[in-house]
Amino acid sequence: MKIAKLSVLRPVAMAMVIGLIVILGLVSLRDLSVDLFPEMTFPIVAVTTSYEGAGPEEIEQLVTQPIEEVMSSLPNVESVSSTSRAGGSLVLVAFNWGTDMDFATLNMRERIDMVRDMLPEGVVTPQVLRFDPSMLPIVQLAVTEPNGDIIEARKLVENEIKPRFDSVDGVASVSIEGGAIKEIQLLSDPNQLALHGITMTDIQQILASENLNIPGGQIVDQNVNLPVRITGEFTSIYDIKSLPIPTTQGVVPLETLVDVVETLRPMNQKSYLNGEPSVGISISKASGTNTVAVARALNEEIEQLSASLPEGVQIKSIFDQSRFIEQSIRAVAWNIIVGSLLAAGVLYFFLRNFRSTLIIGFSIPISIITTFLFMYFSGHTLNVLTLGGLALGVGMMVDNSIVILENIYRLKQKGLSIKDAAIEGTSEIGGAIVASTLTTVVVFLPIVFVEGLAAQLFKPLAITVAFSLLASLFTAIIIVPLFSSTLMKDDVETTSFDHGFTRLKKGYKRLLEAALKRPKTVLASTGILLALSLAGIPFIGTEFLPAQDQSFVSIDVRLPDGTSLEATQQIIDEMDEKLVGISEIDLAYVTVGGTDNFTISAGSQTNRATYNLLLTEPGQRSRSDLEVAEQLRLRFADIPVADISVSSSDSGFTGDPISITVKGRDTETLNQLSEEVISIISKVEGVREASSNFTTGSPELTAHINRQTAATYGVGSAQIATTISNATRGMVATRLARQGEELEVRLIMDERYTDSVESLQQILIDTPTGERIPLSAVATFERSVGPSTIRRADRLREVTVSASVLGRDLGSIMDEIKVSLRDELGPVLPSGYSISFGGQDEQMIDAFTKLAGAIALAVVLVYMVLAGRFESFYYPLIIMFSVPITVIGIIFGLLVTFQPFGVGSLVGVLILTGIVVNNAIVLIDYINTLKARGLSTYEAIIEAGPTRLRPILMTALTTILGLIPLTLGFGEGTEIQQPMAIVIVFGLTFSTLITLLLIPTVYYLLDRRKEKKNFTAEAME
Repeated sequence: MKIAKLSVLRPVAMAMVIGLIVILGLVSLRDLSVDLFPEMTFPIVAVTTSYEGAGPEEIEQLVTQPIEEVMSSLPNVESVSSTSRAGGSLVLVAFNWGTDMDFATLNMRERIDMVRDMLPEGVVTPQVLRFDPSMLPIVQLAVTEPNGDIIEARKLVENEIKPRFDSVDGVASVSIEGGAIKEIQLLSDPNQLALHGITMTDIQQILASENLNIPGGQIVDQNVNLPVRITGEFTSIYDIKSLPIPTTQGVVPLETLVDVVETLRPMNQKSYLNGEPSVGISISKASGTNTVAVARALNEEIEQLSASLPEGVQIKSIFDQSRFIEQSIRAVAWNIIVGSLLAAGVLYFFLRNFRSTLIIGFSIPISIITTFLFMYFSGHTLNVLTLGGLALGVGMMVDNSIVILENIYRLKQKGLSIKDAAIEGTSEIGGAIVASTLTTVVVFLPIVFVEGLAAQLFKPLAITVAFSLLASLFTAIIIVPLFSSTLMKDDVETTSFDHGFTRLKKGYKRLLEAALKRPKTVLASTGILLALSLAGIPFIGTEFLPAQDQSFVSIDVRLPDGTSLEATQQIIDEMDEKLVGISEIDLAYVTVGGTDNFTISAGSQTNRATYNLLLTEPGQRSRSDLEVAEQLRLRFADIPVADISVSSSDSGFTGDPISITVKGRDTETLNQLSEEVISIISKVEGVREASSNFTTGSPELTAHINRQTAATYGVGSAQIATTISNATRGMVATRLARQGEELEVRLIMDERYTDSVESLQQILIDTPTGERIPLSAVATFERSVGPSTIRRADRLREVTVSASVLGRDLGSIMDEIKVSLRDELGPVLPSGYSISFGGQDEQMIDAFTKLAGAIALAVVLVYMVLAGRFESFYYPLIIMFSVPITVIGIIFGLLVTFQPFGVGSLVGVLILTGIVVNNAIVLIDYINTLKARGLSTYEAIIEAGPTRLRPILMTALTTILGLIPLTLGFGEGTEIQQPMAIVIVFGLTFSTLITLLLIPTVYYLLDRRKEKKNFTAEAME
């Protein structure tokens, strides 16, 4: 090749070009963003709105359905689902993957403008929110105070810690949970107020009008403009107590009418760290920012804060995504280094030449740095998957360089000078390595067009591998000839290994001769091996993505709706006792009064609690997070009433492993069917924590107003509602600003008037005639169960049953579940009701279908590249025989490693499709070269096989050994690449061994048949 000749003859100029590339690559590495996974765009958009006071059925009919109808007609909509509950509506619109989400969101807002006039008066304008994984917290912290003073802890977080975190570059939001807040309560006695002829509303108005700082204009005094300011704000609780209130009994201080107490606001959420009261902080990063950089900046800010905070105040990290990212990237980087060293060891073992090994040693980092340059300009980030692609590419990176170096080494042994050997060796084999590189790169082209979550994850990996191979081609054609002509010695020494390898070549030659004498035996043996391997398919399970041990376990605790915070706290205390003795738990953080994720501002639910358990490092414990989670499930199994769900190894975007949706018209029927589904699937081995999202509603007290009676007293519904609200919730009358803090002043009725239904009924209400009547005179009170949540998908009501799996692969479990549901529930399923499967099972089937199509297209593209290289349809067909026999190694590898077949395995098959043909390309290319020199087919095969044995073995071994660390799963965060590595290592191993005999045999048979046809045609002429 001319470029190789230029590289050898112009070494200084070429060295400067290489140096420039290295500098640019290092600069780009510095600026590459570091994240856990690639930036992903999910085609899901939510429409949220609220309608105060409306029940779920009214919400469904008046709000949800109109929004669903206009959203269903949007282009590229895959599905529309909704949740209607008392006071609110949530509509989720899922678009097809690949949809322009900016344009889709704009269309949604236009449709909402069209339907807004159709919605009832009082409905809040619907909001459109795109689902973005970057909105999830990257860091969660817990702040504790030495004396357990949760008030001071909350004050510190609000006044000192949160403002510092808000100012950190890249932080999008900082939210606070838990802690106690002070307020001033004015406890009123209705009888006392009635005695003085004043109401709670009167007091509220007086407080609001007295607590003011207002401008009073300005005056001119001695030619100076003086603004006038009237100050009447309260500065202390004494000002409130002594506030004069005009009554029918005269002017009295406020404390005569109400009890003024400084206390804590009623808490509906508490947080604890290792049993100690704490305040939680959740921090989210801005979209597109560097996760690791933001987390590091936050950790630096924490260090600076720790020095200035009061003694004993601690800020503990309970979740830090950057920690897992750094562990994962460190593990993958270490695998790259180990793989590179193993590849260099293979080179030295075969060549026994330190300088030759050094040449390849230089080519690896240069190829990696060049890859970083490609990644930077293509907009990719450093993450677990792109670095995993680099780890996969390390073994393949040196293949091109090995083939060229070995050819230069062989020609030098024949007596050529170093420069001539470098030029001739590169030119002779250059076409073959360009073809082999293109066959490997071209297999990634179909995955660019694949849509779905799997493509979002693995597309960056595929592109990174392609970049690394293109970088290695550049290195092999330019740098290896340059370094060879500079670093290699003229003299060639023969070592004992050369003698040993000569004997190996002779042994292989004898095997090859035997194979060519009995070609049908070789084909039959290969066919038998292939058939035996295919028989092992039923014993291999399937999965979507492998679980990743992130040293984190979450526990969701749900009690019956309406359960008080105190009752939930009792359950948490019992669970805390059961956590004792589990050595793997490093930190235990719990929030009692878990936040409802229905909407951002939905508040909290006192019947829920959430545990975040931070485990010790994987290397410091003998059990995985899945095993710890299973132990926790067993310990919590005997806790009554509570519905406890334990999850681990959750990536956050793959959904529940098992998700079964029952659709139909009637909510109660759906509930009954979902209970039957839970009962059936719970019997399947490996299913854990099956539950449905059906909610029966929460207990409530309904006040029915007797309008006729109320009208005779001159009392309206609004006055009755206000009286009840003021009695139970109170009203914020004003605020007291004191020493840098602001306290709410809440006017509330004394608790003894609202501690029971009977007490509430006796509250007096004023009439226009001055008469005071009890609430029971104009309203009746009834205990009932509040309306449940209504969920719909594609305009049908639905209930979803979800579960996790343990100890078995997802595919086997789902096959058994589908059979059980068909046999037990299918015959009794009412008309108009259906069961569908979603979650990871749906994602897995979708990914398998699309990736299988990508593999089929990759095979076609590889064949087309080979046809273009050899300018023939005949020789590429022979080379393609090396592809199907990889199945033997793939199935064997998955069986012996007990690895289910998943999306990672399919991507490994895709990569393998482009790799396995390389050995056959190198072999057949040289056979054709020898035939062009006048040798017969048999002679060319017998000479080409042993001659190309060394580069074939070297390239195969470097790829295999380079992937050994990933195959063994060394380090955190490598679980997702392990299936790919297993498929490639075992597939390539078996394919290489079989190819060495099978491809020459097929070539010999077909070429002999071709010669016979040509001879027959010539004879007929």
